[in-house]
Amino acid sequence: MDDKLQAFLQAGSTSLENALLVHYQDLGFDNDDLVLFLQVKRLQDQGDQADPKVVARIMKVTEKTVVSRLMSMVDRGLMKVAGQGRQGEIYDFLPLYDRLLHGQGLRPANNVVSAGEKSRQEVVRILQGEFGRNLSPLEMQTVAQWFDQDHFDPNMMVLAIQEAVANNARSLRYIEAILVNWQRDNLASPQAVQIAKEKRRGVVYQARPANDQGQNQPEKKQPIVPTFKLDDL
Repeated sequence: MDDKLQAFLQAGSTSLENALLVHYQDLGFDNDDLVLFLQVKRLQDQGDQADPKVVARIMKVTEKTVVSRLMSMVDRGLMKVAGQGRQGEIYDFLPLYDRLLHGQGLRPANNVVSAGEKSRQEVVRILQGEFGRNLSPLEMQTVAQWFDQDHFDPNMMVLAIQEAVANNARSLRYIEAILVNWQRDNLASPQAVQIAKEKRRGVVYQARPANDQGQNQPEKKQPIVPTFKLDDL
């Protein structure tokens, strides 16, 4: 047998359910999504990691495009990141098959970007700027959980990111621990966080004298009250 033919046959094949091939657009997939799905499925069926860099090289697109499409599938409820496997992140398409089996199409498209979506984009932008790289699909899913499951305030997320960076701890786990601690302590605003920090430092706030008589009264020194600055956190 010809060596090329033998290599071709040994490379195997990737199967695709006919129902998915017929209804993929009803589920919200476009043609590029379908090809991306097949590439991820092929790699994982072979026991390999579906690394976005590898997929991007095969599809002749940027890694950012692959990650963006994968996270769009997560947002649309078509895929979830199952966690870290032996070789890396595992992409689970069971939600896609579940929709296919129950004949559930994608919710109607909404071209208006909500305030909540803008907040997500801003938090992701800040994280990527501080980390100096794009977030992985698993990290993007963690950020989505902050919004959808934990219901952390976006302003508090930004503050927690700044606190983590100040402590040289660029980790989503560290940032999440800060948010959980603040939530436990009922600190629901940046001002509340600052007051709590100052209390731990032993700063005493004193009221300004009410009967200031002007020039006839000796000048009294006022206590220096720390100014709230996000950069100091």
